[in-house]
Amino acid sequence: MNRIFISYRSSDGKKDADRLCADLSRLYGEDQVFFDKQDLRGGHSWRSAIMAALGTQPVVLLLVTPDLLGMAHPEGGRRIDRDDDPIRGEVLTAQSHGATIIPLLTEGVLMPATGDIPAPLRFLKESHALKLRTEDWAGDLNKIVTDLASHGISPLVPRSEPDVQAKRGWMQRMQRGFTWIGGIFVGLVVIGLLLPEEEDAVPAPAPLVSPTPAPVPGQNTRDVSGMWWSIDEDNRRLRVQFTVINGAIQLQTDAFPIAWYPRWQAYAQSVRDMGLVFSDVRYVGQGVLTNVMGVPRIEIPVQAVTGDGRGPLDTGSVVLTASADGRELTGQLWSNGEQADTPLRLVRNP
Repeated sequence: MNRIFISYRSSDGKKDADRLCADLSRLYGEDQVFFDKQDLRGGHSWRSAIMAALGTQPVVLLLVTPDLLGMAHPEGGRRIDRDDDPIRGEVLTAQSHGATIIPLLTEGVLMPATGDIPAPLRFLKESHALKLRTEDWAGDLNKIVTDLASHGISPLVPRSEPDVQAKRGWMQRMQRGFTWIGGIFVGLVVIGLLLPEEEDAVPAPAPLVSPTPAPVPGQNTRDVSGMWWSIDEDNRRLRVQFTVINGAIQLQTDAFPIAWYPRWQAYAQSVRDMGLVFSDVRYVGQGVLTNVMGVPRIEIPVQAVTGDGRGPLDTGSVVLTASADGRELTGQLWSNGEQADTPLRLVRNP
C-alpha cells in the first residue's frame, strides 16, 4: 500500500525524482513508494492510479524545480495555469484526499513567491518545505526521512540480500550516478574510512590479530561513538569515525587508495575523459542512531567523495547493528551505483 508519493515535472525533475525513488524504495520498500515510472502500467489511467494511491492518505513529496511553474504550454501561457496540467492535477487531487504535501526545493531553487503560484495551489506556501540538493543529497535525504517519521512513516529493516536485479552494468550505473552527482560506497568492503592517529601517519594494512577484540577498558558497550575499524575480506583495515550528537550520528573517513579495489580503479578510468581525475576516495554521511531492544542500530545515508572532497562519486547507505557485548558492528553497505549490498564488519581494536 503506497504511503509516499513523488510528484515532479518530468522536463527537469526526472533525474532527482528517479534517484529519490530509488533511495526511498530501498529504505521503505517499493510497495510504499508511488512513482509514475514504475507504478503506472500500460492501459491504466494515470489519474485513476494516482487517485487510488492517494486514497491511502500518503505524504506527497513535490519536487520544486524551475519548470514546475515556469514550463510554457505550446498554445501559450504556463502549463501550471491550465486545468489539464498533470502536476496541477496531482497536487489538487492530493489536497482533496487529505494527503500531506511536502515541497522539496531542488538545487538552487527557492520557494516561489505567492504571486507566481496559481491561486488554487497557493496553499503550498503554508507547507513546510525541505531541501533536496544534489550537493548535499545524503544530508537532505536524512531530513526527509526524519520528517516522514513525524508523519508515522518509518524505514524498514533492509533485507540481507538485494531483491532488485541490476538493470544496467556496474560501470553504466556508476557513470549515470556521477552525472547526477550521484552514487555511494561502491563496495563497503571499501568503507574503510581511514582516520590517521597522527597527522602524518596512516597505519598500513595488516592481518587481524584477534578475531574478537576485547573492549577498551571503561568503554560503554552501548556507546558506538569514537573510532572503529572496518575489516574487509582481504584483512585490510580501514578506520571509521562515528560522532553522535543528540541522536544523530555522523560518519567520516580518511582517504584510501583506489588501487585497493578494482571497481574503483575502473570507475576512475571511466570518468577521466570527463575531467575528473582522482586516486583516492573517502566516505561521509549523517544518519540516525536508534536502539532495538537496547542494542544500538546505525542507519546512515552516505556519499563517496574524492580524497580532496570532490563529488559525490557514489551514494548509498550503511546499516549496522552492535553485537550484544558491544565489541562489533555488523551489517551491510547498499550501493546505488551497483544496486547491491556488501557485508560489513567493524571492530573497536584490530
